[in-house]
Amino acid sequence: MLGVGLVLSGVLLLVWAVNLLTGFLVLLAAFLYVLVYTPLKRVTWWNTTFGAIPGAIPPMAGWAAATGTIDTGAWVLFAILFTWQHPHFFAIAWIFRDDYRSAGFKMLPVVEPSGKRTFRQTIVFSLLLLGVSLLPAVVGMTGRLYFCGALLMGILILAVAVQFARNHNPSDARRLLKASVLYLPLLLLLIIVDAHR
Repeated sequence: MLGVGLVLSGVLLLVWAVNLLTGFLVLLAAFLYVLVYTPLKRVTWWNTTFGAIPGAIPPMAGWAAATGTIDTGAWVLFAILFTWQHPHFFAIAWIFRDDYRSAGFKMLPVVEPSGKRTFRQTIVFSLLLLGVSLLPAVVGMTGRLYFCGALLMGILILAVAVQFARNHNPSDARRLLKASVLYLPLLLLLIIVDAHR
């Protein structure tokens, strides 16, 4: 009940102090995380993809707070965050697959211990991330500096993902996890820097 009260009071504060759209997006993220993603952990490995939706809503909420709308830029940020979460979390799931199995969570490395689909999904989403990370430059949010930086970082994270997929060992999964943790704030910082040049 405390958690529900905190979410609702936070949403009401956002509606009052910011705007209705921002409050709605935050409420939607909380709803999807608690009532969709969390229960799905015990049902299907698709929980990772469903969980990436509420995980990608915060930048949209920030955009809505600043502009009062959800336009192309908000969807671009959503796409980047949504895609990024997959290689990031597949690395975590591989490292802690025994713990997830013990807890009864159906993460992809648990339902398929060989890791074949985990590695394939990691590569696919790393390639997608490389593509969607260039969208800010394509839609005019940023310029050449961002494009070059995003391209370089995307190639680097893809290379780390390929190494993880080839070697299958926890140390490469940790390297991918660290790379993804560094990648996201650097990419967002690059958007800010280039947008204000």
